[in-house]
Amino acid sequence: MSQNGGGVGYVDQAQARDDIVLPFQVEPYALRGRMVRLGPAAETILAAHDYPEPVSRLLAEMLALAPCLAAALKYEGVFTLQVKGNGAVQTLMADITSEGAMRGYASFDRDAVNKVMEEHGADAPLQRLTEGGYIAFTVDQGKHAERYQGIVELSGATLAECTHAYFRNSEQLETGIKVAAGRSTTGTWRAGAVMVQRLAYAGGTGAPKGVSEDEYDEGWRSAVILMSSCTADEMLNEALVPEALLYRLFHETGVRVYPEETLVAKCRCSTEKVERVLKSLTDEELRDMTVNDAVTVTCEFCKNETRYDDAALAALRRSSDNVDGSPASGRTE
Repeated sequence: MSQNGGGVGYVDQAQARDDIVLPFQVEPYALRGRMVRLGPAAETILAAHDYPEPVSRLLAEMLALAPCLAAALKYEGVFTLQVKGNGAVQTLMADITSEGAMRGYASFDRDAVNKVMEEHGADAPLQRLTEGGYIAFTVDQGKHAERYQGIVELSGATLAECTHAYFRNSEQLETGIKVAAGRSTTGTWRAGAVMVQRLAYAGGTGAPKGVSEDEYDEGWRSAVILMSSCTADEMLNEALVPEALLYRLFHETGVRVYPEETLVAKCRCSTEKVERVLKSLTDEELRDMTVNDAVTVTCEFCKNETRYDDAALAALRRSSDNVDGSPASGRTE
């Protein structure tokens, strides 16, 4: 599907849809871009938690930003976006597999967040919530591949600004990003992101063949200005066709869209992983974890709980050397 110059192309045949990454190219200089729209996936992840409004909003932004960044990479594994703060919000994490499975969680001091909300309301700024820290970008392709991680100081006013700083300082890649998150008219969480990047030519620098440096510079500046004109309402509008929004932004220069990728809220926790950890603990460690005659393991991402009573823990001990790896009997979820 494409939209070139002033032509609408096939926009009128498209439909509004959520939980996608839509790659696109801004003409005529092949500026690379991606649009992310999240609806049910964001709501599923956030609905599992009882987060204060500003924490949910920041995590929703992370959930939109993570696939936007991951879509630019060629990897088989997990891309993780993580914020470590020094204030009321200590951790924000969102990750996505190369198959599009997403999850996320936050850790914070509820009293401290409430105090910030008293001063700034639900739209409390990033820096007031985190009081500095860092944002990390990690690609993990398994034990047989090198793990990549990039870290940048959490010094910007927004998550988008911090990401700009990372690409500018660490990747030397000019990047423009806009992120939005908020509730729909029915109260469910939505999030979106738009990102454009200026690719390097001629051995790493310069404009594409046949284009002057001035033309390329002007094309890039124009694309960033047009992207920045996108409003939060447009990004979160569940009735607005993604291709129509891109056409609104870039119809003067032209925009070409490519096949989208589907996103889904899906946790990677499992009984096998939990029981592997429990088997590695000493009896004393298990006793320290026991409350009301049972050990309860809760996944931080999806909040799924698995409870092991004394009989289940004893069965785990007996099955430590079992070749079939049978789960402990007596556990409840």
